[in-house]
Amino acid sequence: MKKVYYGPLLFLMSTALILTFSCKKERALEREAPVDYLEEIKSTVKNPLDSIIDTVQRDYGVKVFYQFTPRIIDPTTFFTPTSYSQALAYTNTVVRKMWLGPLKQRFPKFWAEQKPIEFLVVGSAIKFNSISSGGAAGAGLNGQFYRLGMGAVDNMNFGAAIGTVRNMVREHMCILFHEHAHQMDHKYGRGYEYDRVSRGDYYGTPGYASRTDAQAQLDGFFRNYGGYAPEEDFATTVEACLRFSKDSIMKIVAKNAKLRTKYDMIYKKYLDMGMDLHQMKVYLDSAAIALQ
Repeated sequence: MKKVYYGPLLFLMSTALILTFSCKKERALEREAPVDYLEEIKSTVKNPLDSIIDTVQRDYGVKVFYQFTPRIIDPTTFFTPTSYSQALAYTNTVVRKMWLGPLKQRFPKFWAEQKPIEFLVVGSAIKFNSISSGGAAGAGLNGQFYRLGMGAVDNMNFGAAIGTVRNMVREHMCILFHEHAHQMDHKYGRGYEYDRVSRGDYYGTPGYASRTDAQAQLDGFFRNYGGYAPEEDFATTVEACLRFSKDSIMKIVAKNAKLRTKYDMIYKKYLDMGMDLHQMKVYLDSAAIALQ
């Protein structure tokens, strides 16, 4: 009797069926268009904001973002995008007229070498890693060499009376340069000597909140928040030089020798980078008055 071996036959049939279904499944997957979650959607129609953003990038070399994908902001970072109208007013008034325009015109060396190449316009505070984290996260966002970002744009009322807008924008510039100072801090460092001027004097948190600015100045800080930590000490000193006149600064630093030492170090640091902080203060005052 002739023997029939079913084992090899069944194996071949099973293999053929698996390959057949595998090929069909693979072909079916190939017909589905892949989804690129990092793709930046660009409209072919230019609106006024797009045109201003293009102009800013062409004239100053800075790309403004007001809509974000995971390529721009990490998905673990929580924030609220601002509205189109707020982004339009902010980009035109703050970024173009008050920041980059005066910077390039008055201090071209600083503009060419120290400006970021990206600027993020955010409606609310930026919170890293947790939606319940603290909202004061500017130093974390701006601790990058190529990107500067500002939050709380939703709180700015560009529709107010012109005098109110001028004051609002002028004060905002002090905060913008405060955040940019964090960028300079990360890029170049504060210096070995700087961190030892007020060593042991910092309040930490929540200690700084219990001091007034006047008390902080007697302790060697321009603002109570400057007493929080060395990095905020650095940034608030830059901020103060763009808020107060040179005469006022001289009166403040006379209150504490440590404050005078830190001021001298930071003023020279910025001067070496191409910006006279006192001259920039006067220039920003003029730019704010010129706003229409």
